[in-house]
Amino acid sequence: MGSLLTTGDGFEITGITSGSVQLDFVAGTVTLPNGTTSNMNTNLNALGLSQCNSIGVWVSDADAQIFVGSALSLADHQLSHVVNQYGFSNVRIEIPANSTPDATNQIFFVASTDQWLGYGFPRISHQRNQLSTTSTTAQATILSKHVGAYNQFLITTQNTGGANQIDLVIEFSENNVDWFPDQGYTTAVTIPVAGATGFNAFASEVEHHFYRVRVNSTVGGAHSAFTVFWNFVNDRGGAYL
Repeated sequence: MGSLLTTGDGFEITGITSGSVQLDFVAGTVTLPNGTTSNMNTNLNALGLSQCNSIGVWVSDADAQIFVGSALSLADHQLSHVVNQYGFSNVRIEIPANSTPDATNQIFFVASTDQWLGYGFPRISHQRNQLSTTSTTAQATILSKHVGAYNQFLITTQNTGGANQIDLVIEFSENNVDWFPDQGYTTAVTIPVAGATGFNAFASEVEHHFYRVRVNSTVGGAHSAFTVFWNFVNDRGGAYL
């Protein structure tokens, strides 16, 4: 029976910027695009081996490209990938610059020294997170995400300030260049001051390629703190090779 190699704590890695993620299974290290390095739960050196033989990788952006070893690359617009019966010692994940803020990407991986991955890699997944900031007089893009391969989109915007309202528009795009207001947001939706009604909940199953959240102060100069929560769900599985 083989060994499984994953993150040091077994959790996904969050808060990743766009760029190259390097998985070195020989040394058992994960190097993120910002240069941060962490250790896996074990490594091939400690196991007296030179390669893994199967792997599952999940990346929150389906436009990511995955390089397994030196000969296999995957760019199939899926979130989950499982490769069996293929020897490798390193993996590179190229995360595109599709997100605002940039450092909101996530990955999870499990590799095995067996020819078949001895782990029930999830085919149903989601990415969720939140960010807090303060409105400005001019409309600003607070969150923008590539959401290809997801089929449910949940965005909640909560006014957490004390006295001022904010205006919200949610837009969609198919090319990340031309943006259009979603149904119900052709004019800005005003979110009341903090309290029981001080939020807006957006939920959709319309599979546009990009969604974004834009916010401004309802009254110029009268700003308010707010938080955006998002959850993008994929309940239809991924790519298994």
